[in-house]
Amino acid sequence: MAHTPDTAPEHALARRTLLGGTGLALAGTLAGCTGGEPEQDAAEGSDAQTEQRPRLPEPEIITTADWGARTPAIHLHTLHERPSYLVIHHTSTANTTDGSRTAAVDLAQMVQRGHMEQSWGDTGQHFTVSRGGHVLEGRHGSRVALNDGHTFMLGVHALGFNAYALGIECEGLYMVNPPPQTLYEGLVHICAYICQQYALPPSRIIGHRDVVKTSCCGDAFYPKLPILREDVRRSLETGEYQVTPGFGPDNLVDDSEITVNNYRDYVRG
Repeated sequence: MAHTPDTAPEHALARRTLLGGTGLALAGTLAGCTGGEPEQDAAEGSDAQTEQRPRLPEPEIITTADWGARTPAIHLHTLHERPSYLVIHHTSTANTTDGSRTAAVDLAQMVQRGHMEQSWGDTGQHFTVSRGGHVLEGRHGSRVALNDGHTFMLGVHALGFNAYALGIECEGLYMVNPPPQTLYEGLVHICAYICQQYALPPSRIIGHRDVVKTSCCGDAFYPKLPILREDVRRSLETGEYQVTPGFGPDNLVDDSEITVNNYRDYVRG
């Protein structure tokens, strides 16, 4: 197997090559689900306005090299276009009380292993945020493309929509409680930086359930996405990361008893 460097691959595809008119129709349908007006989206995401704003520093991102990712099993495609949406997911794994960097690395390795076993070739999503707030690169080349600001990697995270959207996985299960404050802070940082780099309007931050029939990103998480969009908007305006307090549990122990196995029994009381 040829070594795949931790950079965007040479071969690139335009997303219209992958989806033709089908994807364009889907993107047009989705435009109404965020509640943003076209004029607002254009104003929020224009290159001219982005250049006038103070710039956010890149948040710390644990790269694929840093967490010891396996070499992708397939060639990964680079799309020479900016993403149109940012899709938020949750992993539906147990709500661990370990917020350490080591635990975050373990998570990234577990996710990649599981996704490669499904023949996805590599981690499906572009970035991951751990319960402890650590931001990790998921799919190889995602960080390099993000810093370039004009390309992104073709992922495997939202069926029928991968050629239009970046994906972020948030560690945990959020059907009962929203993510803990530590995770939320890391999420604001990476979302705001992504929106800055790609001139992406915050109104284009959506949940997985907006494009696929799924419970993801959780019944308790999804209704709070407007807070995330607003924090991202304020961060872009000020050039400093703005994180609303009280988004979710302050302590990683507070929702640790909620797991995939006991979720149904928990909500039934």
